[in-house]
Amino acid sequence: MTNHLRKLELKERIQAAAKRVFLKKGFSETKISDIAAEAGISPSTIYLYFSGKKDLFASLDIQHMADVRPEFERRREDICRIALKIFGDEGFERTTMDSIAEKAGLSKAALYQYCSSKEDLFLQVLQYYIASGFHGPDETRNDSGDWREYLRTVAKSCLNNARNAERSAFLGTVIRDSNKFPSFGAAYYQYSYCVARKGLVQFLTRQQQRGLIRADADVPGITDVFLGSLMSYVVIFRIINGVTCDVEEQDYINNTVDTFVRALEP
Repeated sequence: MTNHLRKLELKERIQAAAKRVFLKKGFSETKISDIAAEAGISPSTIYLYFSGKKDLFASLDIQHMADVRPEFERRREDICRIALKIFGDEGFERTTMDSIAEKAGLSKAALYQYCSSKEDLFLQVLQYYIASGFHGPDETRNDSGDWREYLRTVAKSCLNNARNAERSAFLGTVIRDSNKFPSFGAAYYQYSYCVARKGLVQFLTRQQQRGLIRADADVPGITDVFLGSLMSYVVIFRIINGVTCDVEEQDYINNTVDTFVRALEP
């Protein structure tokens, strides 16, 4: 084999290895060292053929898949699901990365391919908790229906989401540990409470503009009271141990919604 053919074969080997790694991990998570390991060569050898990661990626026919990483995302979600339970059971400080790696069937070094630190992993788990949890119904489909029933559906969805013991335990950890780690509480407030509040305020404002609720109603303020009541129920009767509610959940939902409705009806 000529020297030219050997170089061409090595270049193709690098590209084949790079394609496998890019499709598995995505562009941003892939490192030149990952590609070198996959190809069985040194990282410096790659730089004999490509100026860097961008140059190598551009040489492949996968530009349209730059952000597609199904295997990486599936594994990351598995890790978040496992870590959610451990963080909920042990709290943030008592949880170790070793215990998460062991439960996930990974080495500690492999776990750090998915996060930069334990705090980073916790925030990823918090995002997973929010994304996989409560979702209010599509308010645009309720504009022509009874807005009171929409509120009842929102309340029911919020309390149903809190029935899962693992999720409630994790939320308890967020609340407890946010005293020492304010970023936890701030992230939960911004990406969970504020998102739910914004959606509900927008929906009710449209009803107000249609004349279905009082023109002088303080929609943002009343929304805070409504969501605060639901969150209080979750904290007291789902997170605090040893406390039992003497009101049926459906009755609590009905009473909360009825009180809210009376404050808004013309």
